[in-house]
Amino acid sequence: MNEDPDLYSKSCQMQKFDTNHFLDTYFKRLNVKNNVTVLDLGAGDGSVTLEALLPRLPNFNKLVVSDKSKKMINFAKNRFHDERIEVIQMDILDYDKAFKDHFDHIFTFHCLNLVPEARTPDAMRNIFEMLKPGGNFFATIIVDASLYEFCDSMIKDKIWPPAMANYKNFFSPYRGCDNPAEKLTCFLKNAGFDVQFCKYEERKFTYEHLNQFADYALSIFPVLKVESRDERAKFAENVKETIRKHQLATSDESTRSDDKVHYFYSVLVAGASKPV
Repeated sequence: MNEDPDLYSKSCQMQKFDTNHFLDTYFKRLNVKNNVTVLDLGAGDGSVTLEALLPRLPNFNKLVVSDKSKKMINFAKNRFHDERIEVIQMDILDYDKAFKDHFDHIFTFHCLNLVPEARTPDAMRNIFEMLKPGGNFFATIIVDASLYEFCDSMIKDKIWPPAMANYKNFFSPYRGCDNPAEKLTCFLKNAGFDVQFCKYEERKFTYEHLNQFADYALSIFPVLKVESRDERAKFAENVKETIRKHQLATSDESTRSDDKVHYFYSVLVAGASKPV
């Protein structure tokens, strides 16, 4: 992310939409009981935790909300007013060893796709170590997205090259893989997990306005270090041009609505447990 919690908070509609969909589909299989200790890993500004995960938790004992960004965590702290909820700064690649064998359930939504492939085994191993024996792990991970293609096009056309340096480091390690579910399953099993399910799903989310999508793009790309208002406005216009070039924006002439953006992406959803 670009570590702008205000922008991310108003732009994360897709993340909420996706998390609600997958939790509706799989939550009962996770066997979440009363008095459990839960970690939401990579929670950003806390919006998804608050609006999607928290309402589904029963009478939990402890919920730890974590993110590696200090700005996001400071923002998220103002969202939670329950003494059972702790908001902390933590990077999954360097977790607090006090959490070893600590959690009954660990959730992460659209976070592990930001971990480079070379470090993914470390991330999975750390998650495994933080779970109690018998605890389980639930993850949604972006595989590919039309935004990646926008970046390719913007670089090729030299529309936005300075801010896009090393942008491919942001792409999911599962992008371009013939069988991403099998790849993730291998990572999980190598870390010691018993894998209950690991599935690939193609998804679509519609942004009602081009500006909403431009804000979303700016909020999630860590390579886009766009600080000034003028640069942000320029980037937003460049995104709009690229969207129209790819013909992913539509308008409703009957209602004179602004252009809508149909955002296509694919997701891995997995559930795994730590053997007793």
